[in-house]
Order: sequence, then C-alpha cells, then structure tokens
Amino acid sequence: MNANHPLRRARWIWPSYGPDVVGGAHHPHNVHAEFRYDFSLRSVPKRAPFYITADQCYMLYVNGRYVARGPARGYQHHWPFDQLDLTPHLRRGHNWISVRVYNGGVSTYQYVHQSAAGLLCAGQWKGTTVLSGPGWLMRVSPAYRRDAAPLSRQTNFQEHVDARLDDQSWIRSARPPVGWQTSGAGRAFGAMPWADVEPRGIPHLTSDLLSYQRTCTAAVGRCGKGFEDWPNITDGLREENPRLRWKAAPPGRAGRNGLAITLPGTGPGRLSAVSMDLGKPGIGNLIVEATGAAGGEIVDLFCCEALNDDGSPVLAVKERSCETSLSCRLRLRKGKTVHEFFQMLGHRYVVAIARGTRRPIRLKLALRQTIYPFAVKGGFETDGQTINDIYRICVDTQRVCSLDAYVDTPWREQAQWWGDARVQAQNTFHISGDTRLLVRGIRSIAVQEVPNGLTYGHAPTKAHHCILPDFSIIWVLTIWDYYYQTGDVSLFVEQWPRIQRVLGYFTGEGLGRNGLLHYDDRYWLFLDWCDIHKEGTPTLLNLWYVHMLDRLAALAGIARMPAERRRLTSLGRQHKRRVVARLFDRRKGLFGDGLTPDGKPVNVHSIHNQTLAILCGLQTGHHAAMVRRRLLPYLEGKRIPGPLPSSYWVTYVYDAMRRLGYARQVVEHIRRNWEPMIPYGGTWEMFTGRIGQSTASHAWAAHPIYHLTGTIGGIVQADVAWRKVQFAPLLDVPEVTRARAVVPTPQGLVRSTWQRSDGEVAVSLSLPKGISAHVTLPGRRPDTVTGRREWLVKTSSGRS
Repeated sequence: MNANHPLRRARWIWPSYGPDVVGGAHHPHNVHAEFRYDFSLRSVPKRAPFYITADQCYMLYVNGRYVARGPARGYQHHWPFDQLDLTPHLRRGHNWISVRVYNGGVSTYQYVHQSAAGLLCAGQWKGTTVLSGPGWLMRVSPAYRRDAAPLSRQTNFQEHVDARLDDQSWIRSARPPVGWQTSGAGRAFGAMPWADVEPRGIPHLTSDLLSYQRTCTAAVGRCGKGFEDWPNITDGLREENPRLRWKAAPPGRAGRNGLAITLPGTGPGRLSAVSMDLGKPGIGNLIVEATGAAGGEIVDLFCCEALNDDGSPVLAVKERSCETSLSCRLRLRKGKTVHEFFQMLGHRYVVAIARGTRRPIRLKLALRQTIYPFAVKGGFETDGQTINDIYRICVDTQRVCSLDAYVDTPWREQAQWWGDARVQAQNTFHISGDTRLLVRGIRSIAVQEVPNGLTYGHAPTKAHHCILPDFSIIWVLTIWDYYYQTGDVSLFVEQWPRIQRVLGYFTGEGLGRNGLLHYDDRYWLFLDWCDIHKEGTPTLLNLWYVHMLDRLAALAGIARMPAERRRLTSLGRQHKRRVVARLFDRRKGLFGDGLTPDGKPVNVHSIHNQTLAILCGLQTGHHAAMVRRRLLPYLEGKRIPGPLPSSYWVTYVYDAMRRLGYARQVVEHIRRNWEPMIPYGGTWEMFTGRIGQSTASHAWAAHPIYHLTGTIGGIVQADVAWRKVQFAPLLDVPEVTRARAVVPTPQGLVRSTWQRSDGEVAVSLSLPKGISAHVTLPGRRPDTVTGRREWLVKTSSGRS
C-alpha cells in the first residue's frame, strides 16, 4: 500500500462492553456493533473515494441509503479492504455515515477469528477528511441476543432482535444518536492482528431488492414450550411442525419492495405461519416491514430450500445436516418496524411465524440479494424446453454460489471448497470469462497451510479435519486452468514456492513403501461422494497425482524453468510406470481401484479410474475397452459394478467421453439426471438424496453449462487462451431443431448457431480475430477456419 494512503492515518475502533455483557473487548462473541459519523460538505465532490474494512464484516450506509457490504473473506495479517465512490450518495450540507459491523467471536468455514474486532475507514476529498478514530459515535447494539444458536455448524449465529431497543433509525435519521460512546484513540494502523491491508481484488456484491413471488402454505397452532426464550428457533419449529396442518395460503400482494401478507392475531401461546416462495434459490439479507403491532410481538423467520409434499417446510435433520438452523427472530416495536437482518441466508422459501399476537400483523418481506456481479456474456439456447431449463438452473445456481468466493452452497456452509471451485471456474469462463474469483481463491487457499505443505480443503477455515490431499492436487490444477484460460503464466511463477511445498508432501510422507501415494489417515481423502476405495493405495489419488505432474511439467517449460521441468517430467514418468505396473489389471484391461493395506489388489474397477486414466493418456490401447465396459454403459443408464460418480465427479466422465466422440450419450445422461432438478430451480449436491440433508443449490453440479455449450453448441477450447477451438456441434438431439451458443474468450465472443429443416442443417460459426477453429461436420471433410463461416449440412430424414 502507498505510504500516503488515507487508511494509514485511520484508527481501528471498537466500542467497549458494559459490565453486564458477557465477554470483554478482546473477546467479542456474536457482537453487532454500530458506528456513526456526521460531517458537512460545502459541495459534492466529483469523486469521493472511501476506503473501508472491518473485522469480521460490515454493512455501510450513507445518508440512510445502503451502499455496500464487505470486506471479502481473508486473513488478518493482510486483511482485505474495499474502495467505494460515495459521490452518488452525498449531498451539500449535512451528511452522515452509518456502519453496522458484526464479529461472531468464533472461527467458521469462512473466517478465522484472532480475538480482535474493529472498524477501519478513511476518505479524503475536496477539503473533507473522514478517518475512523476520535469523533465517531459507537455502541454495541442492545437489541441482539448474544447467546443465540448458530445458523449452522459452519457459519455465524442466528439473529434474535428486539426492535424496541434498536429500530435502526440511527441509520436513517439525520439527527445524530444520543447516549452513544465517543471513540477514543483506537488502535493504530498496522496494529496486530492487522499487520497490513490489501485491496479486495474483486467487485462488490450486488444489492438488488428481490420480492418473494407468492405465498404457498399457511398453518395455525400452538407454540412450543418456552417459545419466548428459545436460543434456537429452528429447534422449536422442529418440535412444533409435526402438530401443524398446512393448507393453501391466501395470496399476498407482490410489489417491487416485497411481498405483503397479513398474519392474523393468534392469542396467547399460539402461532400463525405463512410460507413464501422466492421463485428460485437466492441469498442475501432479509428485510422486514411490520405494521399494526402493539409492541413486543414475536415474528420468527425460517429459511429453507424446499417444502414437503404436505406444504410444511423441509427441516434439516439436525444431526445429519451440519445442525443447519437458518432462523431469525424479530420482536416488534409499537406501530411500524422496519428491520434489515445482517447475516446472508441462502434459501428459496421463507416461513414467517407470528407468535402471541393480539391483533393482525401486516408484513412485507424482501431480500437484498448479495451475489458476485457477473457480466453475463455467454449463453446457450435451443428450442428444446428441457435442455433450456437445465442450462438455466445451472446458471442460476452458479450465480447464487458465487459470493466473495466460490462457495459450495449458499444454504448451510458458504465455504470455499476447492474441488467445487474448479468446476465453478469453468462455469464462469463460459458465462462471463471473469477470472478474478478464481485468482483470489487460489491465493486464499495457498495461505492456510499444513506444516507438511498440504492445503486445507477450503479456506479460510476453522476446520482442521477438512484437509484433503486430493484437493491440494486440485488446487495445483486450477493454476493450470487459469493459465489455459488466459495464457498468463505469472500466477504459476508467483505460486511456485507454495507448489513446491505441496510437492514436498507427495514426494515425501505421502508415499507408501511401494512408491505410490497411500491413504494417510490423518486427513480426509475425499475423491468423491461415493464408496470408492481409499485405504491402502487408492488408484484415483495416484492418477490425480500423475495428472498434476504432467500439468506442472508443462507450466515449468512455459515459464522457462528447464531444471524444474526436467525434474517434474522425471517424477511423472516414474510414477506412471509404478501406477501401470501395480494398479492396472492386464487380465481385464482396466485399472483396479487400488491395493489393500497389505498390498493385495482390490477387485473393483470403477468408472472414476478408467475416466482419469483416459484423461491422463495412460494405457491408450485399452481406452476402447474402458469405454465399452464401464463408461458407455454408465451413460446409457445400465447397471455397472462398483461406485458411481456423483453429480460433481461426473463432469470428468463427460470430458473424457466427449473427447472420444460420445457427445450424444453425454447429452442424454445430462437430460435424464438434471431434468428432475428443473422444478426446484437449482442443481443438487447429489443425484439422489433428500433435500435438507444434501443441498439443492450446489454449483459443483452446474457444469452442464459448459458441457451443453461444448456438445450441442459445439464450441470446445482446444488451445491456451482459446487461440484454437474445436467445432463439432451435435446436430441430432431429440426435441431440438435449432441451437445457439455464445462463449466469451480473451479474444472476444465465439458464436455458433444451427437450425435443422427439410433434411438440411444450416450451421454458422463466428470467430473473433486471433482464434481459429478445427471444424468437423457430418458428411464434410474436417477443415480449419477463421472469421465467420456458414455451412449447409445434408442429412437423411432431417437428422444428421
């Protein structure tokens, strides 16, 4: 950071705690802190850069209007900060900045707590200087219950708010609040644990207001015992739900700012509930407007992914689903209450529950959606509704799983799992071409390190049990993915020392006595959500390692590191020989799943290992047998011995089979397995699995984005930075007579269309300057083209 940067003159500030509050200033627990700064402007500057960060996170308002939330997840020793232009929000005369800051006081799957909390911000424009420090008003909000239950095992806490104690008017009102603490000197810039700060490097999240689309079901009944003091709202709902009878709800009134409903008066100890549908999965901050309250009434809000057949909300089985409890509570003030919750909750349905109300309560609910602002440049469309809907739900799921990092799901975790992230990066390349989330994630995963060099499976994280050796390999492969997408080798050079430490594990303690990688029971060997062999010597782990060494050797050559290239090539060659010698079943012509701890071959030959052997180019003479005996029957829906790929891992099966000419079977497998997901509107974590235990908005299963573009659309990357593409569109798809695909590349948009009519297919391809295409069309000789080309392909009976 520049030595004269305004943040260097700001101070880290945080309110002190009253004597009745559990925990001290150095040990915050589930704290919502509030900050206010008032100032005057003679005129509005043309540009008003404002720099802000907080540990753990903030929501910023200027003159009562929401501006942004942040920062991006990170590590305190180089904590991320945000830069915003406040000009659109400022005015002549009196202005005020309001900041809500949250610190959970615990580590999660997105954050590592360092026993400190604070706000740091600075702005300097046209004679005005704003610096966090003396002159700021601040307090710990008195409205929040500190001992509320976690939203899940991986995230922060539920919000139990009493609006009678804090109605957020301090955000909206021009009058400064009274009775708040005045900030003292604070802590100097560079004070530990915040040794330094860095720009976030990615755009700010969106802030669009979404209205719930419709009411779904309603129920009335008796409240559970002790409902007024529940620390966990969802546990109470788990107790009540079996006794409730859900029926169709009266319609609400949908508007731009929310869905308006009326919850009838219930009387003491009783409840009235209505479920509402957002229309598709989303994530963001719940905004509630309530009118008609006498004061003190309770409104609980429960977020879930789905409703049961009887109309009741799906409640995750607590012990089997990470204790997921996405609930919040609002005690109303007299008359009108307007409240925006802080935590970002992923869901499709919200259930509003009024408890103990003496008269009807009118509610309006909206969601401030907070997702990464992809510039959607790519696209795919056909005249087949099922195929279109599959593509649509995949794009929607990818978007709600893209926050300040690629996350597995917006629902229970919001964790940056790196196996998921690799798939999501490919999705993003085909939607927008944006590489910033991938680059930030690569650097983030690199920071949290096991002493022997392994990465954590997701980071930042408290989860020391989530160290996955195979995800360390995936992390290295994403550095190759970035190079292959952009042609930029600098990230590899930057991360080379870190890569060497990863290699240190795999060339050292990761090896067994037989020279192959072995199962290390200190860590979680994931491989896939299935019962694939893991103990002893797992073939799949060794094949991933071979694949990584091949990519690293290529990168070292490109980066002009000849000694490293020779070493990596030698390592790869030696390991390939061991893999083939010990793990390939010559009698069957297939790779076995590994060796038992005592060195005996495992008599299972899974789809996974044949797939990765094909992608690694091992035993090429046996690829036809691998396809015939394992991969093709699997895609055709036949029973196959051994474990089956999950909705995540199947992307690699599709890669292999498309390359070998089985695009039609890939499309049909996608159609069969993704069609059941269409009514929900998101892609599932598992092909089979009850919603509420596995997730129904999981972007590791959104990869049909690029498989449909590459098969039906025909556009497949064939060289670094898309300098070459393969164009071989699948022109014979049931229920499809036309298709259009657009893929963003570093050189520009690649576009393809085709339309079948009267025994002919009109095909077109448009390539930006700098890209050539190898074209394969039915009945025509393969050709290499540039620019824009059109073809008329003859077919028999209208089918190519």
